Amino acid sequence: MKRESFKLPSAPTLAHFTRASARSSALDNLVRILEDNLVRGSTRMIIGGHRGVCLFDAPAHELGHLLTRENRRRYEPFGIAVDKRYAFSMGARPVIYMPSAEAAAILNHDEMWRVVSIDITRNPPIDWTFEREWRVRGDLTLEPQFSVALVASWRDVDEIYERFNGKPPCAGVIPLGEIFETR
Repeated sequence: MKRESFKLPSAPTLAHFTRASARSSALDNLVRILEDNLVRGSTRMIIGGHRGVCLFDAPAHELGHLLTRENRRRYEPFGIAVDKRYAFSMGARPVIYMPSAEAAAILNHDEMWRVVSIDITRNPPIDWTFEREWRVRGDLTLEPQFSVALVASWRDVDEIYERFNGKPPCAGVIPLGEIFETR
């Protein structure tokens, strides 16, 4: 029997990116996530008032297109990649892309946290499907062996190791700038 090669349909990890806030840099926010072994859920962009953690299920080459200087207001190259099987065991599920009014008519209010509104008839259209988003309701607890820190540069890798006395609480630290040329 001939063995056929195939391409995996999605990434073996899910990625969550942080960004700067009024009080701290994206790197500081990543350090807090690592210190707490926890990605705290947010209500931002979540329908129904629930908190949730948003994750990308995009292959590396697609993440490179998102993590550009033009998109820094929304995405910064600092975050966590989590083993998809682990995230699934913690409740992560693919979102449901549909108009929010349609979703409200057919889904229980407690499931609205999974909905990402889409309306491609608008100008400009509302379409976030390129993110291949997954979500966890509430917070996402991290197990170090199932997560990797994502940073912009080798300098940031050194900073993470320094802040954790050479032992960051994750399986490794990856400099995305070297992979995607996002310097």
